[in-house]
Amino acid sequence: MSWYCGACGSEVSSDAKFCGSCGKPRVAQQGATPPLPAAPPFPNPVGPPMPGQQIQYVHVASPGTNGYAIASLVLSLVSACGIGSILAIVFGNMAKKEIAISGEGGSGLAKAGIIIGWIGLGIVVAYFAVVIIAIFASAGSNY
Repeated sequence: MSWYCGACGSEVSSDAKFCGSCGKPRVAQQGATPPLPAAPPFPNPVGPPMPGQQIQYVHVASPGTNGYAIASLVLSLVSACGIGSILAIVFGNMAKKEIAISGEGGSGLAKAGIIIGWIGLGIVVAYFAVVIIAIFASAGSNY
């Protein structure tokens, strides 16, 4: 009668205390046929699946887009009297901090919102400067 290793399934002599293949202590099974080796826990990562293996597909959800980044871009494009531009800059910076921590998407939206927000704020400031200069210039004229 033959002895087989319970861990790896290879044949072990009856007087051996350890398996010659895997080196584990002989917790051998006595019988006419060796036990079936355990199936690998995962499909073969290198090539096609082995016979009898099922391929398991896993859907990995992509990280969403940060809400502050979206708000920053929208407010920068629809800025009303400079308030939208200021909020776009604030929300864009908040979004960049959250994206750095959480790994969400939308860093490009946040950056675009900040840039367009600064441009919009500059236009509003320039407009008010021209209006103020025009008011002071017209106050001194005799027409």
